[in-house]
Amino acid sequence: MKIGDRIRLIHTDDPSGITKGEEGTAIYISEISESDAMGLPGTEFLVGWKKVWVEWDSGGKLALIEGVDEFEIISKRKKS
Repeated sequence: MKIGDRIRLIHTDDPSGITKGEEGTAIYISEISESDAMGLPGTEFLVGWKKVWVEWDSGGKLALIEGVDEFEIISKRKKS
């Protein structure tokens, strides 16, 4: 997974309104930090997991968590 890859959502429990089949572009990739997990009780086990921020074609941005949210890479960013 790299910035610029195209993503298709398969499933998320996030109440953001992004739905199955929506597509977008990976714009930032990071790891979940301890401070990220502090705000959500029961998520401490996610520290260090990859978080992929996607800019959705339908508008808005949402971070997907590898291993929690289901998504697929539909095309890789072309090397320039």
